[in-house]
Amino acid sequence: MRFMKGWSREKRKAATVGAKTFCRETDFTEVGIAAFYGYFAVNILMKSFGYDHGDGVYKCFMFFAILFLAVKVFTTRYTMREVMWSALLLGLGLLLGVVNKHGTWLLMFATVIGMKNVSFRRLVKLTIGIRVFCLIVMVIGSVFGVFDIGYTTVPDVHFRDVPVYSFGMKIPNTAFQTVFIVLVLLLYDHYKKLNVWWFVGTSAAALLFYRLTFCRTGIVVFFFCWALILFEKLVKREKAKFIFVLSVPVGVVFSLVMMMVYDAGNPIMGKINHIVTGRVYIMNGFYEKIGLSLIPRTQELFYANYYGLIDNVYMFILLYCGWIVALFVFYIVMKTLLALYKRGCYKELVMISAMALYGVLEQFVMNGFMNTFILLCAGLLYPQFFDTIDEERA
Repeated sequence: MRFMKGWSREKRKAATVGAKTFCRETDFTEVGIAAFYGYFAVNILMKSFGYDHGDGVYKCFMFFAILFLAVKVFTTRYTMREVMWSALLLGLGLLLGVVNKHGTWLLMFATVIGMKNVSFRRLVKLTIGIRVFCLIVMVIGSVFGVFDIGYTTVPDVHFRDVPVYSFGMKIPNTAFQTVFIVLVLLLYDHYKKLNVWWFVGTSAAALLFYRLTFCRTGIVVFFFCWALILFEKLVKREKAKFIFVLSVPVGVVFSLVMMMVYDAGNPIMGKINHIVTGRVYIMNGFYEKIGLSLIPRTQELFYANYYGLIDNVYMFILLYCGWIVALFVFYIVMKTLLALYKRGCYKELVMISAMALYGVLEQFVMNGFMNTFILLCAGLLYPQFFDTIDEERA
């Protein structure tokens, strides 16, 4: 080795022995796991501060995040089955990234591949810690002028202008999503301790930020989440809890039917479209103009026939990625839901069901750093990952 040039024989021998001892005594598997937590923390930090792939800060931090992920992958032993599935997921992620120009798929699949030997419970606690810290910084910083508080006005249900704030985020809805994610993760992490005081406290926080952001979607899903929690705790029959497994397929079917048969002249459909602020009209517009496809389609096709943002994760996947990819993704989700149900992981199913409703109204639920629960699908690739869901119970 060049750096040993000029060293004495004894010194070289001592260095070689020391290097061998270090390699023999170091648990590189644990080093890789620590590196993955670093990778995950960087991504959560970027999302918590509202950065995306177009920001210079994001690109800088993601460089280090990718290095952390590389350390995790190269220090992990994979079986042939895991290697084959990982190659399939990476290939699919690359394909969608090139065709759709959405890097979210590749990032999510790469994250799932790196999750072998990682604890889901620790990921949740890490996410809570970072998001709570960042939320406090953003709110206080916005109040004192460090960040742009994002003051603007929007019409309420009576078409009167009301003030709203984005607290350093791009739009007020994103600010409420941040609060919603924090509250849901707190409810999940303290699920066994939930009582009326938890309901009062979290509801007060949600209503306060609803008043400041006027995010109707988020506040509805928040109280829907509490309704699901109440149902799960009061209903003791396990078969009745199978209804949670149906949350995603119901969301998919409802969205698909509304998109395909939407009629503005129908008073019921018109009312539904009004409640979801034109989302059905937008999806139907794309469907009528470009239809559906078996394979992924380019982003340029949607820009050339623009009707608006597709704020429905199910139809976004179907329209952009085609039937083949959409059915594959929905199959993975359903297998995950069934696996959780068989293991009696009802609190996870409650949170996924809440996110399933949010998926009818937003896209962010397909991002593993916004919706931590989507990462539970890693249990299909690494069955032992399910054992880390509730390590206290295990």
